[in-house]
Formats: sequence, C-alpha cells, structure tokens
Amino acid sequence: MDRVIGIDARYGLRKNRRGIGNYIYHLLCEFCWMRPAGFKFILYADGTADPGVVEEFRQDSFTVQVLPAPNLVWWEQVALPLAARRDEVDLLHCTSNIAPVLLKSCRLVTTIHDVIEFRRREFGDTRLTFRHRLSRTYRMGVLPRVARLSDLIITDSEFSRRDIATVLNVQPEKIKTIYIATSRRKSGRNPKWAERLKELGINGEYIFALGAVDRRKNTARLLEAYRRLRAETGTRIQLVVAGIEKPDIFAPLAGEGVWLFGFLPDEVIGALYEHALFFVYPSLYEGFGLPILEAMASGTPVLCSATTAVGEIAGDAALKCNPADVEDIAAKMKVLLEDAGLRKQLIEQGYRRAEKFSWERCARETLQVYREVLGG
Repeated sequence: MDRVIGIDARYGLRKNRRGIGNYIYHLLCEFCWMRPAGFKFILYADGTADPGVVEEFRQDSFTVQVLPAPNLVWWEQVALPLAARRDEVDLLHCTSNIAPVLLKSCRLVTTIHDVIEFRRREFGDTRLTFRHRLSRTYRMGVLPRVARLSDLIITDSEFSRRDIATVLNVQPEKIKTIYIATSRRKSGRNPKWAERLKELGINGEYIFALGAVDRRKNTARLLEAYRRLRAETGTRIQLVVAGIEKPDIFAPLAGEGVWLFGFLPDEVIGALYEHALFFVYPSLYEGFGLPILEAMASGTPVLCSATTAVGEIAGDAALKCNPADVEDIAAKMKVLLEDAGLRKQLIEQGYRRAEKFSWERCARETLQVYREVLGG
C-alpha cells in the first residue's frame, strides 16, 4: 500500500518565490517528474497559494489542499497537524524551519535551513521590525522542541549540520545534509539583457554583488573595500549591488562608482550575473550560499567568504577572503580585477562545481530520508 507523505508546501506554491520557496518548488517538481513508486503526496498550502502554480501539481499521486487559518501560527500549529491526522498521513515533511509541536500524529521530518535567528546578536542584527521580533520570538521558542520531536532533520550544508547540532542541542546523527542546487544556467549574453542594464544606467564593465540591510551580509565592509580598491588602483569599473531592502541606508557609504538597487526581477539579476566581470559575496554567515552557485552557473568568477557554508559550497572554485577584514576583501578584489587568467580559470572551475549540485540528487536523497524514517 502507498505511504502518504504530507508536505508543508506553502512557500513553494506562491507565484513569487525566494530562497525557501524555490527549494520547495524545485523539490516538488522533481518528485512529479520521478513519480516515485510507493508514495502518495498531499501538498498543504495556505491562502497565498497561486492557482496557476497549484495546478502544476494536481496530477497523478499528488493532491493539493489549501488550509484556511486566521494567522501563520494557527496554520502551523493547529490547521496543519489536524489535516495530517485527518488525512492519515504516514510522514509529514515540514520544509521551512518550523513544524507542529502541539500535536504529532505521524512521523516527522523537518528541514531546518539554518539557525540564523539564534546568531543575530553576534552580528549586531538586533534592530528589527516589531513584526520580525514577534516572528523571531515564536520561532526561537518553538524550534528547540521541533528539533526534539523530529524523527530526522534535513539541512543544506555540513556547516549548518554542525551549527544546528550545537545551537539546538541535537545529536549530529539525527541531522542529514542534503545539498540544494540552482536552476540558473548561462544563456549566452543576451543583447536584450545588455539593453536592460543600460536602462538601469549600467554601462561598461562592473563588479556585481548582492547586499542586504542585515549586517551579516557585510554590505558596509564591501562598500569600504571597493572604495579602497578604487583609491589604490584608480579603476573606473563600477560596483553594482542589488537586493538591498532599503538602498538609501547605504547611500552615505557608497561613494563614486557604486550603484545600489533594491529587489530586481529575476531576469535582471540573471543579466547582472552574466555580464559582470566577477561576483563578490563576503557574507559573514550563510546556511548555504546559493548566490555563489548562481554566479558559477552563469559563467562568472566568484570572490566569496572562506567561512561558514559559503566556503564549503564554493570549494576550490572561488577566490576566498576573510569577510571580517576590509583590507583582505579589497586585496582579493584587486587580484581578480587585474588577473584575467585567474578569472578564466575560476569560470571553468565554477561550471564544474555548480554541476555537482542538482535538484534531482536533492530529491532522491530526500526520498531516501522518507524511506529511512518510515522503516524501509
């Protein structure tokens, strides 16, 4: 008889998806393509589900249920576990750093991508909105119990595996590392994309980076490193930083040659990756570091942190720096700026590195976790 797998698919069934949403969406797409024997899937969603995306998964062994709830906590702690009990689910996979703790009616697998909320104070990321503070308090309060109740925990990197074990006091053997992947591929420097960049005011060669208000993303040090690079070398190559929630915050630090952007459409981000001289990602803390894989798959040399999961995922396919040292970031930027041979070498190594991560492998290893937890 088929085993019934319930999946918290909320973020993956939205039209506009980011990190966790893309993880869920691509995992489900692989499950649909594989059609694994012996499993039926129930995808649980909330009111944010997009009808078009939902329709993609209404097929064969898949059903989608939209569960009404007055708020996020009620959905996670009441609506979801009650639905799993009603549907006689054999295993519930909670994919988004949280799971029910009031009622456990079946086997539980939880994907905990990282424990950054427990690390924020280390980076000085304490100036949060009231809504974020409420969410953070709830998740930090619930997550240790989630870890204890889970039959097995999935995470994205060996770094996160060790960090979760330490922070949540979980035996490392209970945590399985399953690497995620990127679906981004080099498209061949589309002329239309070049025109789109010109519309943004970007002309000529540039260095690309992704930033954020969070201090762990290290945007302020990156801007200072670029200022030093410009002063030392006299380069006029621009620095383009995208993805900043409030770009104006960094305007006083930007200086000449810096372009600051908020969130941009995915096709524009793709163009920025492909046309960049190189990509810089000096993050202080990541549970995975997907942007470096996206840059590598786009055919762009990468300079990134040597620490946390970023250094792990980059392997030997990137030039690495100490993200806490502005001088080191600037020095490594200078090396990539001046060494065309190294840039070419990193492009080739980056392609090979990115190919080692695939959604198919992620899905197959996730199915193996289900079998292990279900006992065969």
